Amino acid sequence: MKKLKHTINKNILSRSSTGGASSCACRCLRPSVFPVVMIMVIVLALTSCSNLRYLDDDQSLYTGSRVEIEPEEHVKDLKEIESEILSVIRPQPNVKFLIWRPRLWFYNIAGSAGERGIGNWVKNRLGRPPVLFEEVDTDRTVRLIQNRLFNMGHFDAEINYSLIEKPKRTAISFRIDIKEPYKIGAIYLEPDNSSLVEDISNSMDESLLERGQAYSLSKLKSERERIDNYLKELGYFYFHADYLLFIADSTAGSREVDLYLNIKPAAPAIALEKYTIRNVYVDTGQAQAQTGEDKNAGFTETGDGLFLRSDDDFLRLSTIERAVFLEKDRIYRNIDHRLTINHLMGLGVFKFVNIRFERVPEENENLLDVRVLLTPMEKKSISTELRWVSKSNSFTGPGLTGSFSNRNFLGGAENFTVSMEGSFESLLGHGGVNSTEVGISSELNIPRLLIPYSRSASSPRFLPGTTMTLSFNHRNRTDAFSLSSLRSQFGYQWNPSRSMQHRFNPVVFNVFSLGKISDEFERLFSGEMLLRRGLFEQFLLGADYSFLYNSRLDNPGKHEWYFNFNIDLSGNFAWLISNYLGKGKSGENGEYRLLNQSFSQFAKTDFDLRYYVETGNRSRIATRLFAGIGQPYGNSETLPYTKLFTIGGSNSIRAFQPRSLGPGSYASPDTLVSTLNIYQSGEIKLEMNIEYRYDISRIFKAAIFADAGNIWNLTERENAPGGMFRKDDFAGQIALGTGVGLRMDFTFFLLRLDLAFPLAVPSINSGGYFHNIRPLESSWRKDNLVLNLAIGYPF
Repeated sequence: MKKLKHTINKNILSRSSTGGASSCACRCLRPSVFPVVMIMVIVLALTSCSNLRYLDDDQSLYTGSRVEIEPEEHVKDLKEIESEILSVIRPQPNVKFLIWRPRLWFYNIAGSAGERGIGNWVKNRLGRPPVLFEEVDTDRTVRLIQNRLFNMGHFDAEINYSLIEKPKRTAISFRIDIKEPYKIGAIYLEPDNSSLVEDISNSMDESLLERGQAYSLSKLKSERERIDNYLKELGYFYFHADYLLFIADSTAGSREVDLYLNIKPAAPAIALEKYTIRNVYVDTGQAQAQTGEDKNAGFTETGDGLFLRSDDDFLRLSTIERAVFLEKDRIYRNIDHRLTINHLMGLGVFKFVNIRFERVPEENENLLDVRVLLTPMEKKSISTELRWVSKSNSFTGPGLTGSFSNRNFLGGAENFTVSMEGSFESLLGHGGVNSTEVGISSELNIPRLLIPYSRSASSPRFLPGTTMTLSFNHRNRTDAFSLSSLRSQFGYQWNPSRSMQHRFNPVVFNVFSLGKISDEFERLFSGEMLLRRGLFEQFLLGADYSFLYNSRLDNPGKHEWYFNFNIDLSGNFAWLISNYLGKGKSGENGEYRLLNQSFSQFAKTDFDLRYYVETGNRSRIATRLFAGIGQPYGNSETLPYTKLFTIGGSNSIRAFQPRSLGPGSYASPDTLVSTLNIYQSGEIKLEMNIEYRYDISRIFKAAIFADAGNIWNLTERENAPGGMFRKDDFAGQIALGTGVGLRMDFTFFLLRLDLAFPLAVPSINSGGYFHNIRPLESSWRKDNLVLNLAIGYPF
C-alpha cells in the first residue's frame, strides 16, 4: 500500500521557518550587510553553546521531540492530528528563538543569585532552569499519545520511539503508524417512553453527530452539551450533561462504531422533570439571603408573581421589570436566566447579581421560586486618573482626568458623568514643539432605546442604550495653531451578541473655532482663505454609524477576526433646513449658510479589518487592512481638518514620522512647517500591516513587522502636486517600511519600542521602486531609522 510521509518537529519549527526567511534575505542583502548578518549568527551560536557548559557531565539538555507520522493514504486532517499529538508531549523544552534559548541563557548568567536583588529577578523572572532529559518519562508520553489518538478514532495506532543523542543534548523521535480512523455508524437512543427521552429524540435533527463522521471523543462531549442546552430551554432545570452516557460498540465491522445514548441510572428523579416558575423575588436592599419563615418578609407584590424589596426605592419598578425575564407560570428557560443576568449587570448599578432557584415543596407540582439578590454599587463617585499619553502622531506626555459620576441619575439606572481633563505633550524628536489640551464633557447613558420599544421574547441578549453627550475641547500646538471645538451628539448602541456592536448617532453637531495661529501658518492662510474656512471654520451637522465585530470576545481561539466599519454623513440636514428657510446661497463665496455660519457637506466611510492566527511555539501573526475614502460635495471643497486621513507614526507605517508621507508622490518642501504640514493629508487612505509576534518571556515580547500604504486626494491640488489618486499610478506610490520591535508587558499596560526603516519612499525618484538601504553609513541611519515609543499594540 502506498504511504504518505509527514514529518514535524516540535523543537525546530521556528528554526525551519526562520531558515527559509534567512536564505531568501541573503539573496537580497547587499554585500555590505552580509558581514552584519554573519556576526549575528556567530554571536547567537556562541551564546547557544554557552548554555551547555553549565551542565554537569552526567546531565543532558532535552531539546525537544520529533514526531514522524506514517499514515495510510486515506487518512485526513493530518494537521489536526499533529497539533493534538504535540499538545500532550511533556515536558516542553526550553523556549528557543532561532538557535538561541534566551530564558535559559538569562538563568545561567544570573549564577548563584541571592534571595533578593536584580540577580534574583533575572534568574527567576526572566530566566528558566534547564529542562533535562532525565525529567522526560517517555513511556508515559507514549501512553498519552496513544490515549489522544484513541479519542480521535485511531484505536489501533502503533507508536515507537528512539533517542537522538548529541554531546550534552538529547531529543526524542516518535514514529507513529496510523490507519484510517473508525467512523460513527448507527446512533441509538435508550428505549424509554418518558418525556425526557422523547424531547432528546426531537432534538436529534440538530445533532452534531452524523453517520460516517470520524469518531471523536470531543465531538461526543459537545453533543452532550448541546442536548443539555436544548433540555434547559424546555424546563429541565436540574438536568446536567453528565447524566448522559455514550456507549461505543466497535464490533459493528467495516471500521464503524455504533453509539448508544443512555440516561445514567444514577441520574436523580428531579433531573428528569420539567419545572415552571412560581414567584420571582427581587431584593435590591441588603441582598442578604434569609431562611425560614422570614425569608419573604418585607417583599411587596408589584405584579403578577413579581415581589420587590428595596430599602429606599433604589430603582424604578419599570426598570426592574424590563431587566427580569423570569416570569410566573412560565416554564424555566436558560435563555431567560442568562438574559436576566446580562440585563441586570448591564444597568451598571450593581456590584453582584446572584440568582437562586428554590424547589417548591408541594406534591405533584414541579415549581421553582426565583430569588434575585442584588448588591448595589455606590450611587455617586468621584475619581481622578493620572496617565501617560502616547499618541500615534508621536506626541507624548502626562495627562490628568477628574470625573464625577451618578449611576442612578433619574432613578432608572441612568449614568450621568461629568469629566474634566488636561494634558501636556511634546513631539518626540522635535524640541520645543508642545501641545496642550483641556476639555470638559458631560454624558448621559440611558439603559434603553428612547424609541417606541416593547420587551418581548426576542429582547436583545445584551442591554441596549441611548447616549447623549456635550463636550468642549481646546487644543494648542506651539508650532501651528490653537483650535476649539464644541460637540454634541445623540445616539443608540446595541449588541446582538458579545462579539458584535452597532452604534448609530442620528444627530452629531460639531463646531470649530480657529484661535491663535503661528506666524508660518498665518502666512499660509493669508492666501488660502477658502482652505482655512473649509478646514477649520465650518460646522458639522450630520449622522454617523459604526459596526464592530471582535471574535475574541465571543470565541477566542487560534484564528481571530476584528472588523470595524464606519460611515459619516454631514451637511444634508443643514442643507434642507437652509433651503426650507429660503436662504439659499447667501455666503460671500456663494456657499449655503445656516444661522449665519457655513456648514460642511461630505460623505466618508472606512473599514479596519484585522486577522490574528496562533502559529504555535509561543508566537502569532497579526495582520491589518485599512481603507477609507471621503468625498466633499455641495457646500465644501475639502473635508474638515478632523476628518482628513493621515498616515505614518507608531500605530501606522512606523518607518515614517506622523504626517510625513503622502499624499501620493508629494514631498513636503523644506519651506513648510516640518512638524505639521496640513497638505500631507488626504481623502483616500490605504494601509496594510503584518507583524510576527513572539513571546520571549511573560514580560518580554519580540516582533518583526512590515507596513505599507499611502494617502491620496480625489483631485489634483496645487499645493500638493502628485497627490491625486490615479488607478495606473497608485501601486507605485505605496510606501513600504519594515523593522523589529521589543515589547514589555506589565499586565496593566504594555510598553512598545519599534525600530523601523523605509524600503520604498514614493516621494524619492531613485530610478527604481525600492529605496537604497545602507545601514553601515551613519548618514543613512540618521535619516532613515525611526524609533517609535508607544503604549499598547499598534493593532
